[in-house]
Amino acid sequence: MNINIKRGGDDYFFNRLFSYLTSELDVEIKEITQLRGNVYLVETVKTRFILKGYKDLRKLKVQEAFTSSLRKSGFHHSYRFYNQNKDPLYFQGSYYGCIEYIDHHENRFDYGVKADREKGVELLNSFHDHTSVLVPSYAAMLPKTDLAKKWRHRKTEFTKNLSRVNFYVEKAITDELLEWADFSLRNFVNLKNELEAGPPTILHGDVAHHNFLRSKEGKLHLIDFDLISSGSRAYDMLQYANRILPFLDWQFESLEKINHLNKWLDSDAFLYGLLYPADILREWNRLLRDRSQTHPYSLATIVEMTVGQFQQRKQFQEEVKTRLNY
Repeated sequence: MNINIKRGGDDYFFNRLFSYLTSELDVEIKEITQLRGNVYLVETVKTRFILKGYKDLRKLKVQEAFTSSLRKSGFHHSYRFYNQNKDPLYFQGSYYGCIEYIDHHENRFDYGVKADREKGVELLNSFHDHTSVLVPSYAAMLPKTDLAKKWRHRKTEFTKNLSRVNFYVEKAITDELLEWADFSLRNFVNLKNELEAGPPTILHGDVAHHNFLRSKEGKLHLIDFDLISSGSRAYDMLQYANRILPFLDWQFESLEKINHLNKWLDSDAFLYGLLYPADILREWNRLLRDRSQTHPYSLATIVEMTVGQFQQRKQFQEEVKTRLNY
């Protein structure tokens, strides 16, 4: 049989991976395509599945258990791991799980589409409803969400990168971004207990658009649970709001029209959280973490996010502060 392998990289590695999977799985493999990092699409004679590698066996087992529990709870908008009924796949330092493949719809999920933003938050709310009953079972396995700690770390890393950022963005803008971060974080820390007063749930932790997948049949799914944790559902909703605000032209009244998300807009802690420039700091840190030459397209995108949207973001800051009577 001709081995069809699509990727960039080490032929020796992929040939060995192909041979290993052929020996361990009772399927005839036709093709392996690297999707990203340690994630591959495997096509067999009869079906397709996703092969995903984990450096830690515990992480793989938590993912297998959680997706199974999620399905048993009645949430059917995600994938399952296939049970191999044997020792876990282990190849060159990674443990591999086989995940159900969900074929994409030609119209991908897009935060720029109003209907998708509404369906996404509806699905996220349903996810929280189902995972709230799973918290006791997973309390010892999952970390508790600490958004303030995460934001402090993000700001510290951004500050260390400041000289490189200022090569592309004028200092006056980055100074103001850091003022927003300090103001948001200081007040959020003082008030976050009001968000945590309700019953906890299991949070997704990464509500980026690519983790919402529309199947070929048109059904919306939530995928990739690598960052799950326990905590207030407000934290996922806060991240969701931050993700969609650029597509709302930073208009607060547009947030007020979105069900499930708008219920949190009466909380001062949530409003202070909205003021944290999470996306800008995240993307600069991610871009500059690799000391090699930055990709021109990625650089143009983050500069536009930082400079091109600056006045809209500034007006949003002022409006939210007015609502906070600040």
